[in-house]
Amino acid sequence: MSKKLSLLVILLGVAVAFTGCKSKNESNGDRYLKEGRYRNAVNSYTNALQKGKVSKDFYDNFVVAYISAAKQTAKKNASDDLIRSYAEQIFKNMPNVKNKAAIDSVVQGLSEIGLAQINGDFEYEYTLQGFRNLDSAISIAKKNGASANFAEATRKKAEDALVKRVLESAEGAGNDITTEYVLLEAEVVAPGNADLKKALNKIRLKTRDTFLIFAEEIIGQRASRLVDKYGYVIAFPNISISSTGTTGEVSIWNSTGNNVAFEPGLLKLVSKTGESVSAKYTGGGWCGMDGVVGGQYKESRNPFKGSTGELRTEKTCNAKISFAYSKGFEPDYVDYRDKDNNIGRKYLGYK
Repeated sequence: MSKKLSLLVILLGVAVAFTGCKSKNESNGDRYLKEGRYRNAVNSYTNALQKGKVSKDFYDNFVVAYISAAKQTAKKNASDDLIRSYAEQIFKNMPNVKNKAAIDSVVQGLSEIGLAQINGDFEYEYTLQGFRNLDSAISIAKKNGASANFAEATRKKAEDALVKRVLESAEGAGNDITTEYVLLEAEVVAPGNADLKKALNKIRLKTRDTFLIFAEEIIGQRASRLVDKYGYVIAFPNISISSTGTTGEVSIWNSTGNNVAFEPGLLKLVSKTGESVSAKYTGGGWCGMDGVVGGQYKESRNPFKGSTGELRTEKTCNAKISFAYSKGFEPDYVDYRDKDNNIGRKYLGYK
C-alpha cells in the first residue's frame, strides 16, 4: 500500500470515528434542531439521553432545543403549561452547558417568554411564572459569566408595565381592602418599586384597623412577608406612633384552626431597617367567646387571666399594648409568632 493511500485510509478512519461518536437519536436531534422542528429535536435528544450515549456537545444542543421549543410555544400561547415543563428541563440541564452561544440563547429566550407571559393578560399565576423566568434568565447569565443586560432590562420593562396596570386597577378597586390586595399582587414581584411602595404606604395608613387575610388563592403563591390565612390576622382599632414609642389597642383574629393562648408580649414591632422591639401589655384585654344566653348563642367578652387571653379558633382577642424604642426607629410592621410557630403580620404605613 502506498504512503498516499495509507494516509487516506487513516483520515477516513478518523472521520468515521468522529461522526460515529453520536448516536442515531442524537444525530436526528441535531437535524431536527437545524430544520426548526424543535419538539422533534427534544424527543430525539431525550431518547439519546435515556440510552446513555451522548456526545460532548449534547447538552448545549439539548437546552437550545428546549428553549427554542418553549419560544415557539409561547408565540402561539404564552400561558401553555408546556412552557413550564420545558423551563424545568432547561434548569435541570444547565449545569452541563458550556457553550456561550447556548447560554446566551437560554438567557434571551427565557427573557422573551417571561415578558410575553406578563404582558399576555393571563391569570395571575402566569404573571408570577413570567417573573420567575426573567429572574432565572438573570441568574443563569450571572452564574455563567454571560451578559445579564438584556434580561435585566426586560425585567425592568415588565415590572414598570405591571406596576402601571396595577396602580390603575387600584384606583378603581372600590374600597381600601381590595385596593391593598391589588397592590400586594404587584409587590410580590416588584417589592422595591418606588411608585408601588408609595401607593401601599398610603393605603396601609387607611387599613390599620382592618383585618386582611392573604390566602394562597388570592395572591397566587405563599410569600413569607405576607400573612397566610392559616395563622393570625392583626388589626389596630386605634394606634398612636411617635418618635420614641407606639401605643394603642391591638386586635388579633385566630385562623390557626386551634384554640390557643394569646400573649401580647410576643408581639414585635419591626422597623424599616429590621430592628425589633417587644410589646408591653398595658391592660384591658378581652377575648371573644360563644355562649348561650336566653337559649340563644351569643358572643361574650371574657377578660384576660393575668396578661394572657384565651383565643378561640375563628375568634378575636383585644389588648392594650405599647412599644418603646429610641429615636431613629421607624416602625414598619408588627409580627406575632406563637410558641408553635404560627404567625401573623400587619404593616402600619407611615406618614
